[in-house]
Amino acid sequence: MYLSNMETQQLLSEIATLPPTARQELEQFLMELKLRYARQNSLTPDERTRWMNPEFFGMHADREDMADSDAYIRKLRDEQWPAK
Repeated sequence: MYLSNMETQQLLSEIATLPPTARQELEQFLMELKLRYARQNSLTPDERTRWMNPEFFGMHADREDMADSDAYIRKLRDEQWPAK
């Protein structure tokens, strides 16, 4: 049986059998998870949209020297690290 399918009582029993340092690690892990999901859920839909579609996305779209991004990067690398 996977941990995610355990009943609450089974889960508590399993935790009780852990050594103190492991219970401490579990507590820290749970706090980290709570913080991570609290931050994700604290954003409004508008805020999430702004983060997913930043204003600077596409800021180089009109640059002709970057039309072929592979060639542009290759040129930068060649300038920085010339072949011997």
